Amino acid sequence: RSAIQLPNALEDNELLGLMARRRTNRTAAQPTITAKQLSDCLFAGLGIIGETANCVGTLPLGMTPSGGARNPYEAYVVALGVDGLEPGVYHYSAADHDLGRISANHLPKISELVGGQEWADAMPCLILLCARLDRTMWKYEDANAYRVVLIEAGHIGQNIMLAATNHGLSACPTAALSHSAIKRLLGLDSLTDAPIYALTLSTPERDPSTAGQSIN
Repeated sequence: RSAIQLPNALEDNELLGLMARRRTNRTAAQPTITAKQLSDCLFAGLGIIGETANCVGTLPLGMTPSGGARNPYEAYVVALGVDGLEPGVYHYSAADHDLGRISANHLPKISELVGGQEWADAMPCLILLCARLDRTMWKYEDANAYRVVLIEAGHIGQNIMLAATNHGLSACPTAALSHSAIKRLLGLDSLTDAPIYALTLSTPERDPSTAGQSIN
């Protein structure tokens, strides 16, 4: 076939260079991360940078696209080793860019929330992305709108991973979730609230021989 060689994508391109450094790494070289690192990851995924208006009313402008501007996702943080944060479970308010503590009693092991994956217990922090399906159902009555909600989790997750990479962290995504345990922990409504995606945050080991290093 006839082919045209394209320019080197990584040459003099900081954004693509950052994207190329992103790796899923299931190790933790340190027991903690900083509040600033967590803050930037949350803002990159769900932060609000302004607002716009249409026939429905005033709508937030976020860091990621949202199908129908419905913004169905809420983020929760299981903070076990975040400098400046008491260990606990927190809800992230994108509107106020703050964390509200919702639980400090009987903190679960992270593995109990991610399908028994034992590597996760070494992680200092877990971000849970949970969808409020009724926000999307309000506008779209077709069941196919569910896929739009799922796609949006990917947008949010990728931004979190890139912000983590920029800080020298690894954001390890997983869809292996213990739905019942998460719903009990967060007090979610079984009909309208759905745990969809999760990401651990850690400073990864740099030794190439370490198990779990750069799995993808």
